[in-house]
Amino acid sequence: MARRVSIGFVAAGLLWLLTGESCVRASTLGDIFYRHGSADDHIAAAYFPHWVHRIKYKCYACHDDLFPMQRGANPTMAAMAKGQSCGACHNGAVAFGLDTCQRCHVGP
Repeated sequence: MARRVSIGFVAAGLLWLLTGESCVRASTLGDIFYRHGSADDHIAAAYFPHWVHRIKYKCYACHDDLFPMQRGANPTMAAMAKGQSCGACHNGAVAFGLDTCQRCHVGP
């Protein structure tokens, strides 16, 4: 059965793409802020817009091979550089690479 995409959903996606900001922060749609463990770390939290990924990909593109279907995942830059977690796609070929920090590290 096909699902219709609401106008609000499309508008929010366009807003995020145009401004680099999401109006659906940490929503029920699965958006996530990955915070750092150290208080000395002055890098902004990494923002994962789950709903943006879901526009293009089905769940099984990432789950369960890259990310188990459970809370608590905390991808690291070292793992991503090895092609694990987000780095499986964010390698500069499939999607933007890890050298564009501001694309993900935008969080509060």
